[in-house]
Amino acid sequence: MFSQELERLIPELRAYARMLSADRDRADDIVQNACLKAWKARRTFDPKKGSFKAWMFVITRNEFLQDVRKSRRTDTYCPSAFEATLTEECQLASRAECSEAIRQLFALNQDQRDVFILVIAVGYSYEEAAKILNCSVGTVKSRINRARAKLIEKLSQDNVRDPSGSAPGIEDGFHQVQDVFGYADQIVRRAA
Repeated sequence: MFSQELERLIPELRAYARMLSADRDRADDIVQNACLKAWKARRTFDPKKGSFKAWMFVITRNEFLQDVRKSRRTDTYCPSAFEATLTEECQLASRAECSEAIRQLFALNQDQRDVFILVIAVGYSYEEAAKILNCSVGTVKSRINRARAKLIEKLSQDNVRDPSGSAPGIEDGFHQVQDVFGYADQIVRRAA
């Protein structure tokens, strides 16, 4: 029965995924992954909680969102490329302030720094970061919120500049950190 209902729904799921992604091939991949996830979780489907069609559409939407997150990840591990990207996208007033933000990121305690780098810098989902760090999704979210608050506080306090116009300790900035993506790889390797 499950496979028949799933088979009947595939054309609608494809149309929905194509609407979301605007790419026929990507939509087919999304639907295929959604069907696999639904098949694996078929025992958890409860018709009392809602219709099968609604359940499948939610799985398809979540698969699309996961695909978007994965496609946003940067595959480059070059420290200078990361710094350039961070500086370009940074809403801070200058490169020195961006370097200071990176320095302050590495001044956070390890738990907050690790989760912040995995989710914000590298682009892992909360669930993926929770698996890597062996903690709950709620803990990941909490650590990110605390890290953000501390960074905002530190950066607003450290806005004091010397007469030359550079922030204290900036020369260490990114070079002290070396490579944020390399650091993220170390976190993942430790968890494996």
